[in-house]
Amino acid sequence: MQKEISKHNFGWYSTDFREYLRQSEVRYWIALSSIEKTGQLRSLCDVGGFFGAFPLALRRMGVEVAMTEALGYYSDSFSPLFSYLRGQGVEIIDHDPFEANWHLSKQFDVVSAMAVLEHYPHSPRRFLDHLGSMIGPMGRLYIEVPNIAYWPKRLALLRGRSPLASIEDVYLSAVPFIGHHRELTIDEFHRLAKLANLTVLHSEHYNYSFVGPWIKRFISDPVLTLMSHRPAMRECLSVVLGLTARHSLQNESHG
Repeated sequence: MQKEISKHNFGWYSTDFREYLRQSEVRYWIALSSIEKTGQLRSLCDVGGFFGAFPLALRRMGVEVAMTEALGYYSDSFSPLFSYLRGQGVEIIDHDPFEANWHLSKQFDVVSAMAVLEHYPHSPRRFLDHLGSMIGPMGRLYIEVPNIAYWPKRLALLRGRSPLASIEDVYLSAVPFIGHHRELTIDEFHRLAKLANLTVLHSEHYNYSFVGPWIKRFISDPVLTLMSHRPAMRECLSVVLGLTARHSLQNESHG
């Protein structure tokens, strides 16, 4: 599986996905708590669900869940995993939300897109329009992205190094490269919501790969520990977005 997905993002070839998923428990917990703070959660579609850990956990909690993936990027390497997820009650939808022919008639209480938006190099307008069409007037979008202003990335830039994917990873990847093209700051997140006619209902700033007791973090990296007290310098950003009145009326007319 790892070899297959690395064709279009060479950086994934050396990624420890077991550790990534373990660390992502923090991300999933923050996602769930943020969603529950802003309304009911009876159904959810996780766009770009990848390994399906988040929708699987929600399904086991009794939530009706689906996830989308562009299966063409993985050939048959993920088929056993997706068969398992289907057997556990997770609906798998073969769709690329960035494509023009996106259409899903089903709507959900929440549509989530975690670590997805940064992989797209073009305008996010179509992506946000598609996600907005999947929720009703009281539905929400949960979107998570890496923070381009994370302290280690700021430090790297000061030292003359790019905060994005290495040129080696880009060069060794097949076209299209599906690694990170553009990460965001929290200010850009709010500006993007305004452009898309969405309302920010809740936001979070957090680390997930640098966690644990304060004293242990301070001993391992005192500067990062201190810088992490500033929300704008933390590793990850997420927002819960709601439809504005005008966007809600557009969705009702499309329905």
